[in-house]
Amino acid sequence: MDRSTPTFISLTGENSHKIVIPPGQGSFSIGTKNMSKGKYDVLVVEGSAINWDVFNEMYTPHGKQNADRYPNGDWPRFFYYSGDDTGFIQWSEKRRIENLNWAPIGPMKADLSKANIYELSIHATANPIELILGENIKKLYLSGNLANIQIKASPSTTLVQFAPDTGTAADNNYCLPEFLSLNKTVTSVHVDNTVIGAAVDCSSLLQFKNIQSLNLSGNITNLQAIAQLHELEYLGLRTMPDLTGMPALKIWQKLKSFIGWNIEETQGKILQQELKSLLKEREMEYSSVSKLRKKIWFTTEYGIPFTNWEGKNAKIATKAYKSALKAIGKAKTEAEVKQAIIELIDLINTLHNIETVEREDTGTAVEQLVASSRLDLPQELAAQWFDDRRDF
Repeated sequence: MDRSTPTFISLTGENSHKIVIPPGQGSFSIGTKNMSKGKYDVLVVEGSAINWDVFNEMYTPHGKQNADRYPNGDWPRFFYYSGDDTGFIQWSEKRRIENLNWAPIGPMKADLSKANIYELSIHATANPIELILGENIKKLYLSGNLANIQIKASPSTTLVQFAPDTGTAADNNYCLPEFLSLNKTVTSVHVDNTVIGAAVDCSSLLQFKNIQSLNLSGNITNLQAIAQLHELEYLGLRTMPDLTGMPALKIWQKLKSFIGWNIEETQGKILQQELKSLLKEREMEYSSVSKLRKKIWFTTEYGIPFTNWEGKNAKIATKAYKSALKAIGKAKTEAEVKQAIIELIDLINTLHNIETVEREDTGTAVEQLVASSRLDLPQELAAQWFDDRRDF
């Protein structure tokens, strides 16, 4: 197959799909028509059986030169699939899948005990997903509505990564569901949360008794709980706006490496000193604390108020916000900060359909921008400048 020119493949029927794969693309994505969100290389009709054997004839340049080693092809290396056909499970028994990112659409029960998939990613939405995993699945990535995912067996999975939809939290804290089948085998846990929104509660990590490597990012709470992870050797904290309760690094006797990056500066400075002392006491692998940030930075970087606006208004307002933020970052006087705020409000004044919600969002934006200034200006100024200048 010449991947640089249009090619017909018999994915759901004779020559059912025309594909064009740019040279160098190692992945292939399949979506379900009218059901899957986002862009895919091909779309299939809901309920269609997928002929996974069509990939037996597809090769990378390396694979083509060594076809005897790859009797069932070696391209693509990664699959992204949104749909409910499970034929890939049996197909993988003869053709290893390096990485499969799967988002079932309807309720799903699947037995992957014989599947030859190294990394498996599952995205859950409103419907339940029940899976039995096998010996070959070493890395597991779970995202979305995690409460709808049930792992019945997972004998060899050592790494699990969670990217929960924390919007399902009853309050401001989100606890991971229990995954009893993962408790004994998993030694490495990653938690990727959004920076703005409900925080993931670290107490729900204690179900994994054998954690040796832990990486946390986003809004995380109850950090004091991870002091109970006595086997911890590798710890990473990235893009975290709040480190309240963070234990002292010295409590982990087996700690070999610590990375703190893009973290809140007050606790970050403490961690810098703790790491410096620790490096004098023991030999460690690569460790560092860098990119310390003021709390307001996380808000202005990740909590821009205009992202939910309609159409062009969102793009125009967001661009103006970023320009104001840049100008205020350089401002040396109150007058310069005020000028940046005025320019933002003047632009919003020209937009159509600015109602109550949009007015409140703009007020929040002005408050954030004033707070981001190095001049420590009172928030009363933000309200005053906003009310004096707006005509909406």
